Amino acid sequence: MIGLRISDVRIYSVKGRHWPRFPWLFVEVETSNGLQGFGEALAYRSTGVRESLEVIGKKIIGRDPLEVELIWQELFREGFSMPAVSGIEIALMDILGKHLNTPVYNLLGGKCRSEVQVYVDGFFRGARYVEEEYAEKALAAVRDGFKALKMDVDEPIPSGKSVNRTLSPEDLKYTVRMVEAVRNAVGEGIQLAIDCHGAFDVNTALHLAKCLEPYNLMWIEDPVPQNNLEAMSFVSRNTNVPICTGELLNTRWEFRELFERRAARIIMPDVARTGGILELKKIASMAEIYYIPVAPHNMVGPIATIASVQVCASIPNLLLLEYQLGDVEWRDKILDKPIKVEGGKITVPSGPGLGVNLKKDVLENYLAT
Repeated sequence: MIGLRISDVRIYSVKGRHWPRFPWLFVEVETSNGLQGFGEALAYRSTGVRESLEVIGKKIIGRDPLEVELIWQELFREGFSMPAVSGIEIALMDILGKHLNTPVYNLLGGKCRSEVQVYVDGFFRGARYVEEEYAEKALAAVRDGFKALKMDVDEPIPSGKSVNRTLSPEDLKYTVRMVEAVRNAVGEGIQLAIDCHGAFDVNTALHLAKCLEPYNLMWIEDPVPQNNLEAMSFVSRNTNVPICTGELLNTRWEFRELFERRAARIIMPDVARTGGILELKKIASMAEIYYIPVAPHNMVGPIATIASVQVCASIPNLLLLEYQLGDVEWRDKILDKPIKVEGGKITVPSGPGLGVNLKKDVLENYLAT
């Protein structure tokens, strides 16, 4: 008797918030009995992700969709793009949950929580990089119930992209004033983090961290590039502000070095890049051994968001999850059930699989190709 089989794999390139820099990449895996699983792959700072998805899609036709770990291991060992593998794996986990009529979090050991606290990235979108406008935007996010915010400090300033990775004295002073303005506006009861996008060298990172110590930051994200974890470790060991990193790291093997070098006090793996749902859970379990909290990176579409929520519900060492403000206005319209955010928290869906599905008829209005 022939069991369940993968009958089709479809990829949707969508004009999301980052278009035309890169699209949202959604994956749909369909089975021989009509089940549909949805996933998402992160195309940020990656090339050939859609092409990899297309090759993988042809490769897994006829496979048992419930053999998630086996398929993942084969794709990983063959060297496929990890964002592409992540998108496929998320879709397979969605199918597994639907097949068993249970939420994904039950496949990961059950819930530790029914709501996931988020921090908002992008609260500043639409504002000029001046103290008054950022402070006003931050207050608006707080009034909407969010209790944790993150702001970029490298991209808005001239020397944030300097070839020698240093901040000019003028830009350093201005950065401190911007952080001070937001902190004073929201008060000490709101968590505040900054993102440097790996823009600086070690000396600049340490100097910046020292200047920002009075503002009680939740973390400094990627003060130096992630491709040298020894340098990241040096910064982390020599500043009082927690360092957060990991959005560009793939799989538990790359995080192993981070843990062994004590390169960060908070990690932020991305479910749509690092290997998918099971891999994110495994990385979080490794982090727990080192008593490191997890704050998953989440910068793209709603399928990645809800997949992250399913994992976040199941891990004991969750800090909080990234959530995008100022996104495309139709983000929730492409889902059969909007993502519910109240009081700075996302309610964990209780439906089978991921708990949401893409509305393909609506999605067609926003396709990139």
